[in-house]
Amino acid sequence: MQKVPMELVRPGMVLARTVTNDAGMALCGEGTELTDTIIERLRRMNVSHLTLKGHPVDMGDTKTAEQKIDELRSRFTRVRNDPLMEKVLAASEQAITMLDDERKAQEAAEGEVS
Repeated sequence: MQKVPMELVRPGMVLARTVTNDAGMALCGEGTELTDTIIERLRRMNVSHLTLKGHPVDMGDTKTAEQKIDELRSRFTRVRNDPLMEKVLAASEQAITMLDDERKAQEAAEGEVS
């Protein structure tokens, strides 16, 4: 799931959550595939963000894997001697590294195709 500003919403994206107005009335249901018409109606109703399935929009993640891991380690400083939390930290660091490696491989493959 990803919360996306209306400026980045495109036809074909799918709602992960029902869109409601300020009074709680449903405007568009979960699972709806967005069309130009639906997007325009939601804009006219002053909807600012939609929660969409998956991660359809690159929001411009600018942190490196190393920066993310450093940030993560700083958040775990108070639980450093807890064996379970050490395992959680190690698994999280591994996941960040794997995702970064996948991103680099995908970028390299896209570069070869161009």
